Amino acid sequence: MDEQPITMTVAPTERLEQSLDRDPASLAFIALAHVRLKEGAAEEALTLCRSGLLHHPHHSTGHLLCGLAFAASGQEEEATREFQEVIHLDPGNRIAVLHLGEAYRKATEDKPGDQPPVRLDHNVEEEPDFEEEVAFFTFSMAEVYESQGFFEKAMAIYERVLTIQSDREDVRKRITRLRRKMGAA
Repeated sequence: MDEQPITMTVAPTERLEQSLDRDPASLAFIALAHVRLKEGAAEEALTLCRSGLLHHPHHSTGHLLCGLAFAASGQEEEATREFQEVIHLDPGNRIAVLHLGEAYRKATEDKPGDQPPVRLDHNVEEEPDFEEEVAFFTFSMAEVYESQGFFEKAMAIYERVLTIQSDREDVRKRITRLRRKMGAA
């Protein structure tokens, strides 16, 4: 009787956890914090972000996820500080801008008569998709996926970044290198 070899597959979340166990300075904290936030574990996401930001204090995506985790835990003042840091690091981050706008709206609503009503008319055809913009289409997230061996996901993100910023020669080089890696695998 032929016995089939037992193969163990490791879930992506477990791979991220293992990566952080091996290297606490790994950027895997971003992907894992995002997963935890989606699962509703805001406090765990917050802990991951705080630890990761000790190693990467200027990582806008880390601050964005930290702000989202603070907001999910009802800590609005802390969330606002994190979103302000995101804007400082990445002025075009639409999610942080929207959260800051919402915080401002709430603050002015609480004090009727103090400020004229704020109109948030903008030429955006649709609201940003949080799944799409919580840094999963950024160069740094692609790097995380690539370092974790998720080459297809990394490639998709690098290509998306290139469609948005076609002058990114560093992204072109990454795509070429990753194609070679994927072809060798």
